[in-house]
Amino acid sequence: MTDTAPLSGSRLAPEDRRAALARIRAGNAVLHAFASLAPLGDADALRPDGPLSGLRLGVKDIIDVAGLPTRNGSAACAAAPPARGDATAVAGLRAAGGWIVGKTTTTEFAFTDPTPCRNPHDLRRSPGGSSSGSGAAVGAGLLDAALGTQTAGSLCRPAAYCGAVGFKPSHGAVSTTGVTPLAPSFDTVGVIACSVAVARAVFDAMCDAPGATPPAGGPGLLRSGLWQGRRRASAEPAAALAGAGEALRLIGWQVADGPLEADVDAIVKAHRIVMQAEAHAAHAALLRDDRKAQLQPRFRAALEAGAGIDSSEVTEARARLAAAQRAFWDGPGAADLLLSLPVPEGAPLLDGTTGFQDWLTPWTVFGGPLLSLPWGIDGLGRPCAVMLAGAPGTDRTVLSVGAALERAGPDRVVPPLPQPGR
Repeated sequence: MTDTAPLSGSRLAPEDRRAALARIRAGNAVLHAFASLAPLGDADALRPDGPLSGLRLGVKDIIDVAGLPTRNGSAACAAAPPARGDATAVAGLRAAGGWIVGKTTTTEFAFTDPTPCRNPHDLRRSPGGSSSGSGAAVGAGLLDAALGTQTAGSLCRPAAYCGAVGFKPSHGAVSTTGVTPLAPSFDTVGVIACSVAVARAVFDAMCDAPGATPPAGGPGLLRSGLWQGRRRASAEPAAALAGAGEALRLIGWQVADGPLEADVDAIVKAHRIVMQAEAHAAHAALLRDDRKAQLQPRFRAALEAGAGIDSSEVTEARARLAAAQRAFWDGPGAADLLLSLPVPEGAPLLDGTTGFQDWLTPWTVFGGPLLSLPWGIDGLGRPCAVMLAGAPGTDRTVLSVGAALERAGPDRVVPPLPQPGR
């Protein structure tokens, strides 16, 4: 992949914004990637010389944007008033000069009930979730970047399915003030972007104290592999993983191939217990009035399940997850970084789900940064993706290595703007 300096975003001049917004509206008519759009005049007050100036940015509709309602993808929030202020992360984007185009579609309360959003590479396929609109809008080239969140696999999956870069920072690296919670133990604000350079710039803008590029120490040891279990990677994603490993070897990394060690099924089960309990703690009021009937079936069932989970069960699940995290990072086979696949195959046909997330849930539990990178197109026209992972706190190392891997990989494919009836 190649970047244009200083960033690979559009860097729109003010006079070009009206045309950009018209294109966004046209694309949204078929993708359904936006929940609301900001008035064009809001861009007039933007800082003209900031690190994000001229970039088209979206914000997942569980994150507050001043002047726009936060509807959380839910009919229960259809009458929500405009937010009075920006979430902390959004305030950082504005301060850096970014143009907040609008709110992107989310699954209800960032859970798993699918949205009307469609995949820009094939309108018959899912864009993934829960950051559905962010993935679709960036994948289609309508936005340079969009904020998303990840509680299980909600950011890296839509990035992978839609052919965009997805960066989930370390848990806690970006403030969640002004973000509707699902499960605070895991909720992480991240970014889906058109390039690693743009993802890095957005991440820096969201952080209170942007960090410097890691000191040069030369390539180290990288482990490459997949979780073992009931799902296997399809042939083309597996080939993408091998290709990315070879690219890293050429860059100078020592790449050790082998399976990743963790009990994925046990982690997914314990994660779900904590997630449901915390979701109920945050949103129990929805079950106590007429809004209950307005909830989507999966989210309502999760809240009801959470109500029945005993506190001792939650405590035990938290302990299992903490032990799994320690065992993974401190166990044998330690490496500087890890290379894997975010998903075992490309985006599924629309089937009432948002795709497979169990490979991502352990990484979210382990708390470190994840960087999903597009890596070619499969025989069905679906984007393939590979993913770098690091221990908590290694965010900028992952971004730095990811930028080098991006340059060594295939060009990102942006599909033609979908047309009705395609």
